[in-house]
Amino acid sequence: MKLHTKISLGLIASVFAVGVATAAQHDGAMKGHAGMDCDGMGMMHGKMMDPAATAHKHLAELKSELKLTKDQEPAWQTFSDEVNAQAKNMTAMRDKMKMDRPDMPMATPDRMEMMSGMMKDRAQMMATMADAVKTFYATLTPEQKSTFDKMHMNHMKSAGGMK
Repeated sequence: MKLHTKISLGLIASVFAVGVATAAQHDGAMKGHAGMDCDGMGMMHGKMMDPAATAHKHLAELKSELKLTKDQEPAWQTFSDEVNAQAKNMTAMRDKMKMDRPDMPMATPDRMEMMSGMMKDRAQMMATMADAVKTFYATLTPEQKSTFDKMHMNHMKSAGGMK
């Protein structure tokens, strides 16, 4: 496999995984969040956006644009199952963070330890998502790959994840 292709697949996997992770921020909910009533977990004014609903919307748009063949359907199902599992995991992580927040501020070392653990969990989820993206991406035609790339870059831009 060419280095360029390896880098592209890695970027696509990362972009998709980050897109799922930031699904709660999609549709501009967090754009320009400085000065807004946000807590960094996608919470605005006490209301959490739904990563599962956003992932479902993204998957529907993607499937429609890719115009998959019958032979690609099993790979799509495996891929979309993983995307949905990622969204469910992100929702669970965010719900746990919301419930575990103490009334008193955490000491910095405790907060850093908690954040480190969450980052390790998220890194493992991203690695799993990267594998799912690579496997599905391999089943696509060059035209479908181009569509996939463009759609996910657009989702990342609209979520504020990339400029």
